[in-house]
Amino acid sequence: MALDLPRVPPPIDPYVDLHALEPLFVADDTGHVMSIGKSRLNLFRPASFAKTKDPKTFRIFALGGSTTQGEPYSTESSFPKWLELGLQTAVPDRRVEVINCGGLSYASYRVLAILREILQYEPDLVVVYTGHNEFLEKRTYADVHQSDSLWSRSLRSVARLHMVQLVDSMAGFRAERATPPRAVMSKEVDALLDYSGGLEQYRRSEMEAWRPGVVVHFGWNLQQMINACRQTKTPLVLMRPVSNLLDCPPMKFELDQNLSAERLAEFEVHWQAAQTARRAGNSEQAMLEVNEALHIDNKHAGALFLGGRMLFEQGDFPRAKEMLTRARDCDVCPLRAPTEILDKITEIASHFSVPIFDCEAFFSRQSEPPFLVSDRQLIDHIHPHIEGHQALGRELANLVIEAGWILPSQPNWQNGLTRVYDEYLLQLSEAYFQRGQQRLIGLRLWTQGRAKKVAEENSLIP
Repeated sequence: MALDLPRVPPPIDPYVDLHALEPLFVADDTGHVMSIGKSRLNLFRPASFAKTKDPKTFRIFALGGSTTQGEPYSTESSFPKWLELGLQTAVPDRRVEVINCGGLSYASYRVLAILREILQYEPDLVVVYTGHNEFLEKRTYADVHQSDSLWSRSLRSVARLHMVQLVDSMAGFRAERATPPRAVMSKEVDALLDYSGGLEQYRRSEMEAWRPGVVVHFGWNLQQMINACRQTKTPLVLMRPVSNLLDCPPMKFELDQNLSAERLAEFEVHWQAAQTARRAGNSEQAMLEVNEALHIDNKHAGALFLGGRMLFEQGDFPRAKEMLTRARDCDVCPLRAPTEILDKITEIASHFSVPIFDCEAFFSRQSEPPFLVSDRQLIDHIHPHIEGHQALGRELANLVIEAGWILPSQPNWQNGLTRVYDEYLLQLSEAYFQRGQQRLIGLRLWTQGRAKKVAEENSLIP
C-alpha cells in the first residue's frame, strides 16, 4: 500500500520574513474576476483576468520589476504586451492574455511571493525578468558571506528545510526550533533610494560585505520559483537582464578606506590629473593617470568607467567592455545587476534545464560593432526604449512557439507582425508618451538619491 504523502508546503524563506506581504490579486464582488488590488497600484498597473480560465485561453503571467512594467512608460508598451500581440497574431483562433505583474523596485523575494500566488490561476507559462532590484531594500544576511561554498550550502539548507516541512506536515504540527533572526520585510517595497539622501546610505565597505549574502538569497529565490513551477507543471522562462554599460556612469563610487592616508592622497592626485587631461583632450595622459589610480584602488568604479570610455574611444573594444563591466560591478549603489547576479541566473537555469532569455546578449547582437549596450538600446541605466520592448516581445513569441507551448495556426505570422505593432502603437495617445518622459525625469532624480521621503533612522544599510 502506497503512502499518501501530503503536499510539501512552500519552504520558508531562510533569509527574510515575508509574513506581512499580501496577495496581489483580489476578487471582484462576483468572485469571478481577479484584479490587482487598488492598494497596490502605486507600484503596479491595473490588470485583471477571469478566475476560471476559458479552455481556449492561453494565459501567461509576466513577473518582475520596472522593466517588466515598461518603465518609464507603462504596461501598454512593455515587452509582455508585445509578446501578447505577437502570439495573438500567430494564434488568432485562441485568446492570448499576458498578465503584467511587474512591480516597481520589486526584488526576487517579492517576485517569488507573486509567482506562488499566481500558480493557482492556471498559467500556461510564467516569464520572470528579475535581478536589478536585489540591493534596494535593507536586510541582513548574518555570516552567509563567510562560507567557502555559498551555493552548495544554500542547496543543502533548502533540502533540509523541505524534509523538515514534510515531517511537520505529516505530524500535523510544527515544532518550535531555533532559527537565525531574519529581516522582517515591510508589506510593500521600502527602497533605500525612496528616502531623502538615500544614495549616501550606500557605502562601499558595507556593500562589499553585504553582496555575497544578497547573491545567495537571489539564487535561493530562483530555485524556489523553479520548484514551484515544476510542482504545477507550469513552463517557466527566466530572463537575464540587460544594462547600459557604455553610457551609464556608476551611480556612486568611493575610495577604499582601508588605504593609508598617503595612498588615498596619491589616488586623488592621479584621479584629478586624469580628469584634467581628459577635459584638455589629452587622452593618452588621461589613460596613464587612470591606470596609476587603478593601481592604487582597482575597484574604484569612477576610474574604471573613465578608463573604459577612453578605451572605447581609442577603438580597443574588448578591453573597453571588460573595464566598463567592472565599473558596473563595482558600483557602490548597484542599480544594474552585477555579474554575480547575472551568472547566478545562468548557473541555475542551466542546472535545472530552464529556458533562459539572455537580454544582454540579445541587445548586444542588435547593436552595431563593438556590440556594447548603450543609449541606443536603453533609455536610461536599465530600461529599453519602446522599440527594444517590441524586439523582446517578438523574440519571446518566437521562443514560446519554438518550445511548442503553443502551436501557430496562422502561417507566416511573423510577416505581418510589424504592421500589427505599428497599428497598435498608433492607438496610444500623445499624453501616454508625455507621461513617460515625465516619469523618466523623476526616475533619474531617484537614481541620484534625490527622493523626498524622510528616513526614521540614520543608517539604512545594515
